[in-house]
Amino acid sequence: MTFSTDDTGHSFFLEEFDIDAKVSPARETVELFKASDPTEKPIIAREVVIIAEHPGILNYLVARSNYRCHVWCGPMHAFEHGKLIILPNTLLIFSLGCIFGILILWIVGLYHISKPQAGNCDDKDTYRDLLKNSGYLRKFVLSRGLQTTLVILAMVLLYVVILTSIFGTKMSGRNLGVLLMWAIWLFLLVALLTPFLGRIWCTICPLPFFGDLIQRRSVSRPIKGSKGEYWNKYFGLFKKWPIWLQNSWLKLIILLTLTTFSTTLVAIPKVTGYAVIALLLLPTLMAMIFEHRAFCRYLCPVSGFLGPFSRMSKLALRNKSQSVCDRCTTHYCQKGSEKGWACPYGLNVGEMNESSDCGLCLECTRSCMYNNVSLYSRPFGSELGTRNLSEAWLTIGVFTLAIVYCVLYQGHWSVVRDYVNILDKGNWGLFGTYSLVVWTLTLLVMPGILFVLSYAGIKFSKVQIKIREVFLASSGTLLPIGLMLWIAFVIPMLFVNVTFVLQSISDPFGWGWDFFGTANIPWHQFLPRMVPWIQSALVLAGLHLSLRNLKRNWMHQALNSGQLMRLILPMGLFLVGSVVAMVFFFTN
Repeated sequence: MTFSTDDTGHSFFLEEFDIDAKVSPARETVELFKASDPTEKPIIAREVVIIAEHPGILNYLVARSNYRCHVWCGPMHAFEHGKLIILPNTLLIFSLGCIFGILILWIVGLYHISKPQAGNCDDKDTYRDLLKNSGYLRKFVLSRGLQTTLVILAMVLLYVVILTSIFGTKMSGRNLGVLLMWAIWLFLLVALLTPFLGRIWCTICPLPFFGDLIQRRSVSRPIKGSKGEYWNKYFGLFKKWPIWLQNSWLKLIILLTLTTFSTTLVAIPKVTGYAVIALLLLPTLMAMIFEHRAFCRYLCPVSGFLGPFSRMSKLALRNKSQSVCDRCTTHYCQKGSEKGWACPYGLNVGEMNESSDCGLCLECTRSCMYNNVSLYSRPFGSELGTRNLSEAWLTIGVFTLAIVYCVLYQGHWSVVRDYVNILDKGNWGLFGTYSLVVWTLTLLVMPGILFVLSYAGIKFSKVQIKIREVFLASSGTLLPIGLMLWIAFVIPMLFVNVTFVLQSISDPFGWGWDFFGTANIPWHQFLPRMVPWIQSALVLAGLHLSLRNLKRNWMHQALNSGQLMRLILPMGLFLVGSVVAMVFFFTN
């Protein structure tokens, strides 16, 4: 290999081959460092020779390696990477074989359904009450002081993000605020909190804190009194949010807007800081006008992500006894009581059979006078379908954006970088085209594909089911594979930046400090050989769960195996095709 650069310094960093070649302008030679020990004296060379083989997991070949630029070369530095493919592609062949096996087992399973099953996905017979035999966990849930402490700690971290983003180094890869937001927090949110604990982030989210303080004027026990239909005293105008906006459309629009400018958010630290400030101010200002957490319920982009995927999580908040809720006419969980505030999300626990709207604020566990609210552990991916068109579009949106983010941030195509590069090239014309493609794909093309697949399933099966019902059910089956794609996206975001996180914690502003002695440690990626294997395993698991839920959507209907097969086969093939494409992307 030979290298050259026409603009600024770069490097060719390929960790699996222990190569870090520093490339400088107007020079035909490179400085060849060892990635394992960059302190060794470099070798000056005109070309670099490697033998394209190396041991992988259990001595099998790793089909894909990523090479990266290790010299900060401008705002688009994070995009400077590519792929090295070594044949035979063991991982790709293995993954495609797994896809074929999953599809065959799914088809065989369609012909082994003995009788229709209950259509209610919220079957508490499979749930385990987490608070029943755990006094410590129950005290934790009921403790408003402990929850407030965690919120304040989250607020402090957000304050650190703001300070370091605005006043720290402009190199995003070494800016602590950017790394805390887009490497650590995003990884924890997507890969750990959401799959296992649903919207648990909302429990300690600092964004609505000041708004709640303005409305309640208390961080401890509720103030006695009443406000309209609620059994608590609130302050501010406390107006109702417009009925025609009580849906998911605004969250989808805001999520799309942030996606459109995501490269700017990540590449320019100050933009991250100002965005966080805006996310703090907006819910606070809205709390002066509208009742409860209107921002969290109808505008928050994080809620736009967490809401759909919380339907997949293992944690759920439900009532203990439906009969107790049916006899309750005061609806303390929704309206508040002397022990707890009214539900900030406007929910009645007695009417809850899905998790997307519940922000797990835990007030209902305190306000219920009958001790009839608890937290449950349940099987992963329990909830099926979507309830309305806005929720279906949001679900389709988060699935589509997972693919967009993977292609944008982990793809090796330089033309894609040109289309989003408004930072140092000012490609506003190309950027407009990119924005139009993303919005059209999310709002029109992908929903249109699902509509056609739903229509085809009805025609092939000749069943008397409304196309809207099939469309809503089909959109819900995107959630498992969508969540797994998001996890596959955030894993390299953290694994690549682990060393930078350690460096930045020791020198948070890039001012030459070294608090913990890690500011100048050599850069290494975390388990680079494992990343494509993990990503492939995730999308395969997502395919299995999506196909499983696609079948479960209709197991309550009196359909024979042939009708069921023809009804859901178009959507099933779409899921398989999507996973095949993403397996090729991640492994080849």
